[in-house]
Amino acid sequence: MSDGYRQVDAFESGRIDAVGVGDAVIAVGIDDRVIVISEGDRVEIDHGDRVVDIAVADRVFVLSADTLTSYSRDGDRIRRQSAANGHAIAAIAEADLVGVLGPDRLRAVDVASGRDRFDVERARPGGPADDSLLGTPSGFVVATWSFLTRVDMDGEIGFDRDLEAVVRSLGRCDDAIVAALQNDQLVAADLETGRSRWQTECAAAHVAPVGESSVLVTTTDGIRAVDPGGSTSSIAGLSSGNGYATADGALVCAVRDETISIHTYSREQFHFTVATESVGVGETIDIEATNAGERERCVSLAACVDGASLSPSERSTTLEAGETALVNFPVESVRSEGETMVELSVDGATVEEATIDLDDAASGEIDVEADLEAARIEHGVAELAVTVENVGEVSLEDVRLLETNAGTNTLDPSEEWTGTVTRPYEPDRRVSVGLDVARGDRRREYAPTCTLPPAPTVDVERDGDAIRATIASDGPVTVVDRLVIELPGAGRVRTDVTLDRDELLLVVPRFDDGTARIGFESIDVDERVRLPRTGPGTLSRSVGIGGTQSLGSDHDGAGQTDTERSESKRVDNGRERGRVADETEPNRGHDGSEAIQSDSLEATPADRSSTETLDSDGGSTAGFAVGETDSADEPAVVDTGTGDASTASDDGEIREPAIASDTTTEPHITATRRVSDEAVPIGHAVRDRIDIENEGRSAVTVSADIGNSTVDVGRLEAGECVSLERSVAVYSGDETTLSPVSISADGAVRATLSERTITAAADGVAVRATVDPADGSVVVELENRDGQPRRIRGLKVADRTLSLEARLDAGESATVTGTLDSTTELDADALEGSLAIAEDGSERQVDIVATISSVAADPGVNDDPFELAIGSETQVAGEYATVVLAFENDGDRPLSDVAVSASGEPINELFYSEAHREHLPVGDRIEHFVDLESGVTDPSFDATVRYSVADTGREYTVRAAGPSAEDEAAWTDAHRDRWSVERVEDVSAKPDAPSSLSTPFRPN
Repeated sequence: MSDGYRQVDAFESGRIDAVGVGDAVIAVGIDDRVIVISEGDRVEIDHGDRVVDIAVADRVFVLSADTLTSYSRDGDRIRRQSAANGHAIAAIAEADLVGVLGPDRLRAVDVASGRDRFDVERARPGGPADDSLLGTPSGFVVATWSFLTRVDMDGEIGFDRDLEAVVRSLGRCDDAIVAALQNDQLVAADLETGRSRWQTECAAAHVAPVGESSVLVTTTDGIRAVDPGGSTSSIAGLSSGNGYATADGALVCAVRDETISIHTYSREQFHFTVATESVGVGETIDIEATNAGERERCVSLAACVDGASLSPSERSTTLEAGETALVNFPVESVRSEGETMVELSVDGATVEEATIDLDDAASGEIDVEADLEAARIEHGVAELAVTVENVGEVSLEDVRLLETNAGTNTLDPSEEWTGTVTRPYEPDRRVSVGLDVARGDRRREYAPTCTLPPAPTVDVERDGDAIRATIASDGPVTVVDRLVIELPGAGRVRTDVTLDRDELLLVVPRFDDGTARIGFESIDVDERVRLPRTGPGTLSRSVGIGGTQSLGSDHDGAGQTDTERSESKRVDNGRERGRVADETEPNRGHDGSEAIQSDSLEATPADRSSTETLDSDGGSTAGFAVGETDSADEPAVVDTGTGDASTASDDGEIREPAIASDTTTEPHITATRRVSDEAVPIGHAVRDRIDIENEGRSAVTVSADIGNSTVDVGRLEAGECVSLERSVAVYSGDETTLSPVSISADGAVRATLSERTITAAADGVAVRATVDPADGSVVVELENRDGQPRRIRGLKVADRTLSLEARLDAGESATVTGTLDSTTELDADALEGSLAIAEDGSERQVDIVATISSVAADPGVNDDPFELAIGSETQVAGEYATVVLAFENDGDRPLSDVAVSASGEPINELFYSEAHREHLPVGDRIEHFVDLESGVTDPSFDATVRYSVADTGREYTVRAAGPSAEDEAAWTDAHRDRWSVERVEDVSAKPDAPSSLSTPFRPN
């Protein structure tokens, strides 16, 4: 370290308590403050507690009062943790470790996680006056009295030797430990083995913690440099005091009394020469840099040119002793041509000036005009045209679309280039593309934007025995799609249609009563018209026939609840819009799906030419004849008022075709939901049936996610169908909701069915039947809500018969009891049954759902069936804070209507929603994800769990509490382990009956 230094700063500090050295920075502890010093900058940290010791790696570590605190080099506090009995610390940047030395133990802490890497007993005890601790690439080195000990990264002792004199100070030079002894000897030991390297007489009071080619020692003659061989030399420019240097020697702090002086390596050791005489845009100014010193050096060089912009304008380079290298600065733009000055500087000080010639002035700028517009809409995909015109005065060497990599390698002034990209078509949506333009080393990115055209319209009206539909496109682009026509009594027809900013008038005959639909296959536009037996038709709009839903359409989600709209958008965002392949459309029968092939009724060109006429507005009118099919019983579309695509069969069953995830690829799964009725008396059964068909070419494994439950359907061969069916009843309240359904094939969702609502009818005979599984006893609550007397003649539950007689006048209620003729164990929450009702001289059987309840077998009210736990995905750190509450059914019976809802100030209401499971079998669990607001320290909140055992509703409250971390990097398993959830309120039985009853889904 014989090169010279120059002082760049000095300040009065007060008493120095600790100094830590790292890469390019030195940290000084003064009372309760920490000053982080780097070349040309100082950062002061108000620590708040008296500093005991300091260590520096990528972070600054401060030890004080049994606490270890880590800061960024900019002074931001990162973590604060316990460091009981610690009196010295040292950091190992290479291993991301910080060591804490106490009287009896050495503890190594992982910087990233804050957890202990190891905690070992010291070879011998010590105290603050006896110990020195040093971090090295081979582990921690501890000096206690005359003993020198190295502990490796695993906590094992590497060596332990006696230097035979008390150690005053300890440091490292390259791969040797340098120790100043009280007998005025300076010794060096091998870092790995501890064997002696050399020993020399030197009355050194202080050794700097680290040095590469040499290390600083403070002697009676001032600060000197000691190399790995033991030779010492003076250093020009350093004042007296204890010297602390960064490893490369670029920065030195000399501490004397209560003053700190800051020194940097003299830049005069570098020589710079401008090697470029003339330059233009896209070229570089080359600088020859020479290290005239005696060791490797790093220098940051800045360049400034009048009349030009450089990018970058500052570069760093590392040179060996005596090495010369070129440093170049690219010219981004030239503002004025001619001779100008280049100025080179280091740390703000000018080190070299030279003149050069500038050319290629303003004419070298990249200047283009980029435009984006929709060119065509085809089967739900928008084709966009990108036009780039070079309006500058120089040629461009590369024009490229970022997403497709299409482009051109040359574009001369005034020339144009046009490319195309595609986007899923969503009417009136703003879209953009990325464009990269380059000339030489200069590049610019553009993002031309446009608005997709509005959707075409469909206007349907009834005209006597025919249906008239006007299909129009008011947008500026051509629309190509397939028109889907559904007619009661004639099935479904698809026909290609092209709209070029004009109208198409479609006239089709009426075949049967019901609801007709006409719309597009790939665009979320269609309209329905009700065809009653008498009177004019009624209009209503629905979700697109093609199954793709545009988030940007005006009627998107009309009539839906917030939950339905959210679910609809989730389904739509995960679905790729595209043309639905019709080649695999099957023939359908009376069950509500298609009855004819896709194109079997499509008009031929000759047919069209013979039937087309001009209407009064000049548009074309196509007479469209639908031929006979074998599907005369095809169910009509029902306008449910909710904007869905449900259909009703002749027997009144409400059917909903599935929204396909992707019908263009294998596997191809179709699903239909059939609900036998939408309004029934209390206790009456509604059949909820899901038909699933594999229309693909190969077998797949199918499952159905219904709400939070999953039904494994199993292997479904190509062309095979399977049905799942259950019975559902409204038991209390005004309505119940059937959960949405997702159909998965080989693990991927292929079809979805929306939730449905069943309401309690105001008429009929309401029935609530309860069966005791222990002895077969039955309690039946009846209420006649009809306007005429009714007689009950019998009850059957699970193929077991109960003889009962009851007469109910209009509005009368009664409770009857009895015993089933069989007492076989009933292991279920709900059972299907039937009730015999006599009316108007005849008797009819009404399907019902009965609940199972056993007073004798019921556990006590305070028996909690749940095992509570905090889920493994819990993380309360930074901006993302989620606590997962897990409730596992640890009881001996399944639970129903399980719901968990949380409350409290830390909950982020924007993302919060409660959890619900219709059925929770024994051993299964429900997990509730609770999103919290960021920045909350030690958050806590309450949650209420509600559930039903048989027909008894119960609830109680739990409280969750735990710590938080400042960011995700600081979150550890220890944080999660400190989170707890416990019951704070006893289980209470709710007198209210469950809102609904449901049997499990079963194959039919």
